[in-house]
Amino acid sequence: MTPTCETPIPDETLLDYWVGGDAADRDEGIDAHLFACGDCSARLIGLAALSEGVTALARQGRISGLVSRTLINRLQRDGVCLRQYSLAPGDTVPCSVFPGDDLVVTSLRGDFSGAPALALSVTGLASARTVTDLPVSPSEGEVFFALPAAIVRELPSTRIEITLRSVRDAEIGRYVLDHTAPA
Repeated sequence: MTPTCETPIPDETLLDYWVGGDAADRDEGIDAHLFACGDCSARLIGLAALSEGVTALARQGRISGLVSRTLINRLQRDGVCLRQYSLAPGDTVPCSVFPGDDLVVTSLRGDFSGAPALALSVTGLASARTVTDLPVSPSEGEVFFALPAAIVRELPSTRIEITLRSVRDAEIGRYVLDHTAPA
């Protein structure tokens, strides 16, 4: 079936609309378009179903990697229990995980201007791991790295070092989590 909407709402705008939450902040033009356009309304319903699936995956411990602030906010509104830690370059933060936690999110702040993508290196676990070509928004000034709480609960007490580099190999920051294993 070919869509009949002549001015479809971009996917990013639909996603922002869905996760936006507060109706007072919504664009009335989008509301009017969605009430009049079956194609865009159907796409919004699809995004809502996808959102429910992502929430279920977070509760099952099946989400890891970089996540957006928008996703974090939505998961919290949906009742996912998040343990969050926020670090600036050079920070060392004590951390742990608790029995009711579903997801552990670490916010890494830094100056990302001129860095269209990042490399994230993690050392201190059984093996070092580096992930490259991570997209970044220079204006946000932070990236969010998520791990399932069930995985973090299995870690022994250890010092975890995270390094962010630009794709041009310039160091943006080093961050340290002093993890204490749950009793």
